Amino acid sequence: MGLSGILVYCHCGNHVALDDGAPWPDEVRLSDIEPQFVCQGCGARGADVRPDFERGNPKMAITGHRPESDER
Repeated sequence: MGLSGILVYCHCGNHVALDDGAPWPDEVRLSDIEPQFVCQGCGARGADVRPDFERGNPKMAITGHRPESDER
């Protein structure tokens, strides 16, 4: 089944939502691919990679915003 999307965060604050985790097989852990990312903003190697559970709206997933109906 695999991931449908991932969020990639650099320590400098740059981030990106990738819609498809397809380049990697299902058995690859996110922590295994973190060192492969290079930030296009600062040039640092390595990133914090997370599953994108809010794939329907990547901008909301990146900011952590929840729809009003889900807020407590």
